[in-house]
Amino acid sequence: MPAVCPQQFENAYDSLAEFIDVKIAAPTNRLQDSILGHDAALSELFDVWHDCREPNWDGYDAFAVPQVNMLAAYGLIRSLPFGFPRPSIGAEPDGMMTLEWYHSPHRLLSVSVDPTGYLHYAGLYGVGRRHGRMAYFTKAPNELLKLIMEL
Repeated sequence: MPAVCPQQFENAYDSLAEFIDVKIAAPTNRLQDSILGHDAALSELFDVWHDCREPNWDGYDAFAVPQVNMLAAYGLIRSLPFGFPRPSIGAEPDGMMTLEWYHSPHRLLSVSVDPTGYLHYAGLYGVGRRHGRMAYFTKAPNELLKLIMEL
């Protein structure tokens, strides 16, 4: 039997590890690519940011949307559970990114993502209105998830 050098074991191990990584990641990747995933929202986020990253993007002296604001919105979208309703993405004249969940003219939620770690929200819930601020770091706050589900 021919001798096997350590390099062959290392190459075989690397190939096996790569194969396992691909197999483990495949279901998650398929889920992300599905309607349940975040790809469509993230694509819309990038498109909006690309269109609004220069000053006066709206023709009315709007501030540019800095990359850090886009990245804060990116993190929030990625932290939403799979299968959650997808937000529409927008930009505000003050340079913030906005995520909006729309159910009807009287049932909607708008969330402004602040890169300093806060979410500012305003929502219509039939005849009721809600607004406020909540802390956000790396995970979508339960309070936000409840607001979305109540729409």
